[in-house]
Amino acid sequence: MRFRRIAITLAALCGVALSPARAPAAAEQVVTTEYGMALIGLIIGKATFDTVIDGKGFSVKGRMSSAGLGQLVSKTGGTSQVSGRVTARGFAAERYSLDYTSDGKRWSSDVRMRSGRVTGSSVIPKRTRDEKPSYIPVQRAQLASVVDPLSGLMIRTGDAGSVCRRTLPLYDGWSRLDLKLSPKERRTVSLTGYSGEAVVCNVRIDPVSGYDRKSKGLQFLKNQTIELWFAPIARPDVFVPVYVRIPTTIGPLTLQATSVSVK
Repeated sequence: MRFRRIAITLAALCGVALSPARAPAAAEQVVTTEYGMALIGLIIGKATFDTVIDGKGFSVKGRMSSAGLGQLVSKTGGTSQVSGRVTARGFAAERYSLDYTSDGKRWSSDVRMRSGRVTGSSVIPKRTRDEKPSYIPVQRAQLASVVDPLSGLMIRTGDAGSVCRRTLPLYDGWSRLDLKLSPKERRTVSLTGYSGEAVVCNVRIDPVSGYDRKSKGLQFLKNQTIELWFAPIARPDVFVPVYVRIPTTIGPLTLQATSVSVK
C-alpha cells in the first residue's frame, strides 16, 4: 500500500476525533479539530476537521494535505465528509465521500447509506477482476451492515471497558474490511482544549473484499497491529479517536489530535 493511500485513510479514520463536543442541542455547534501527521517522527502533513451538530443531524467535513518531504511523501491533498442523523444509539451516516489527488491522479468515492445498509456508491477509478485477476470484488451481501470510516469511529457506550471489545465493519466505496479491536491499556492524553484519560486499543485489519490478494502493502498491514486511542472528549458516553499509530515498511505513521475549539 502506497503512503498516499495510508495517509488519506488514516485521516479519514481519525477525522472525527473531537467531533461531538457537546450533546446535540437546538443551537448549531461547530467543532474544529487540528491534527499533525508524522512518519518516523517527521511532520509530513496536517488535517483539519469541522463538525456541525444541529438538532438531530450531524456533518463532518475534513481536509488534509501533505508536507511534501522530497521522495518520502507524495504531494497529496484531499477532503473527506459524512452527514447523517443523531440517534439514541449514536451517529447514523447517510452519505460519505472521499476525494483526493496525489501526484496529479484523482481518487473519489461517494457512498449512500440507510440504517447501516449501502444503497448506492460510485468510485473513481473503478476496479474489476477484468483489470486484475487477483482483485477480490465487493459482494452486495457484504454491504448489509457496515459503517463509514468517519462516523463509524464514534463509539457510543457508557462502559469504557467495552470500547475495544468490538469489530468495526468499514466500507469506503472501494474496500470492505473489518477493524478488530482488543483492549490494551489506559493512557492520559493532553491537547489544547482537552485533557483526560484515553482507552488504548490494539487493532488488526481483516480484509473482506475490494482488494488485491497480491498487494504487498496489504499483506504487510495484515500482519501488523495498529494502536488506536479513544477518549470521551464530548461526554462520558461518546468515545472518539485522538491518536493512531500505523506501522509501515519504513517506520511508524501517526496522526495525533493537537487542538480542538468549539464555536
